[in-house]
Amino acid sequence: MHYDTLTPEDIFKHFRGNVIYCPEDDIHFPTLTVDDTLRFAAKLHAPHKRIEDCTHSCYVMTMTDILQTIFGLHHTNNTPVGDAAIRGVSGGEKKRVSLSEALTLRSAITTWDK
Repeated sequence: MHYDTLTPEDIFKHFRGNVIYCPEDDIHFPTLTVDDTLRFAAKLHAPHKRIEDCTHSCYVMTMTDILQTIFGLHHTNNTPVGDAAIRGVSGGEKKRVSLSEALTLRSAITTWDK
């Protein structure tokens, strides 16, 4: 897939991490709770340069809380995300977890499948 004049090789070489693709199927660690999933994503992608007096753990906690508020996920904090074998959140809630997780990446370009 080409984006404007950029080939996939150009994107991989020069913009790795700035362009992400989110597939239709929501793939998560099924035994992690919604809160654990979002905290894990926020921890992995916390910026090195943060607002003054904002520690790494403060950033993770704030980002997780903001995303859960925006996507209405607070009531699912302690619910496993689940999969076909493990009962978890509903399909719509799982999609919102995927959206939240993608937003923690702070990418310049995000593409979605359906």
